Amino acid sequence: MRSRLRLAAIVALFWASVFVVAYLIYWIINRPGDRDFGSIYAAGYVGINSGWSHIYDSRFLYPIEAANHLDGFAVFPNPPPVAWMVVPLALLPFQLAAVIWQGLLMVALIAAGLLMAPVRRWDRALILLSIFGSQPVLFALGYGTLSPVVLLMLVATLRAMEGERFVVAGLLLGLTAIKPQLTLLALPVLLAAGYWRTAVTAIGVMVALAVASIAVIGVSGTRDYVSFLTSADVLNHPMPWTVKGIVGIGMASYIATALVIIATAAVALRFRPPPDLTLALGVLASLFVAQHLNYGDFVLWLLPVWIAFRAGRPWWLQAAAVVTWMTGWVVVVAPFVSLSAEIVFMVAFVAASATGPAVRIEPLRRSAIEQP
Repeated sequence: MRSRLRLAAIVALFWASVFVVAYLIYWIINRPGDRDFGSIYAAGYVGINSGWSHIYDSRFLYPIEAANHLDGFAVFPNPPPVAWMVVPLALLPFQLAAVIWQGLLMVALIAAGLLMAPVRRWDRALILLSIFGSQPVLFALGYGTLSPVVLLMLVATLRAMEGERFVVAGLLLGLTAIKPQLTLLALPVLLAAGYWRTAVTAIGVMVALAVASIAVIGVSGTRDYVSFLTSADVLNHPMPWTVKGIVGIGMASYIATALVIIATAAVALRFRPPPDLTLALGVLASLFVAQHLNYGDFVLWLLPVWIAFRAGRPWWLQAAAVVTWMTGWVVVVAPFVSLSAEIVFMVAFVAASATGPAVRIEPLRRSAIEQP
């Protein structure tokens, strides 16, 4: 029975992957300007040619985006290190740079899947197909968002923690500050669960990146970035697939966010779950309260979905994982459905953390030479 279910899942995921890949090709050919990467490219270009203090100034960004026929003006919403990342690409024509960027994001997704995959061949196939059969992956690659890079860093963080390299894990987790809203709640959850070396190291990396950013973009650039982050458009922007979809915008969302932080930290403090459950809770909670998300950011669901299917996990956690993954296909048209599934998934992880002793952690994957 289990082998038949696995085969059915592989067939279904294969055809979903065919659709995603085919549509992505269509997207790249017919909508070349419809990419979040455009604002990142423009910021890198402005930094090189006009000075890094201007990367949040629309007077400098707009001409670059307009010259490359982007679909409307997009403010650069990321921390300065993201603009530094694309400096080599900003020296190339935009279309070539965008294709290279999308290729790098695809490599990051595949690397994350392979790093997370067990040794069994069919399980590796399921993990890879779960990537390319996911609609959020279509949006992440189509728009050129940073989420696949964050996913890879999170998987590497988990592997380092399971190898008891907690400082290395912290260094990797700290680098997710390139898109901080996706992992910010992982820090208090890790601290509460007792993984203080990882959390403190990550905080140190984030502080170092912040100091370096201020030094590079200067007072005026920092002021522009803070003004953007604290603007009413950002803070009060409706996000129906986050806590705002339940309580609304404004003060209610801030209070709800504080309650989520306290609740998830309390769960971690009470049950001290293993690294994978702790990181899954932190990621899901971060997505739930994020002030800003785009469709492609839900590729981070893949990490808790993969964790749910590790050896020894209960069937009800796996069922919640399947439902959550499937709602990724309706995240655009039915955001409340996706939000509801995510909440159930978080509750399932809380229950998994509370039920009995910690599940034995799978050993790090051996090399192909060592496999029988």
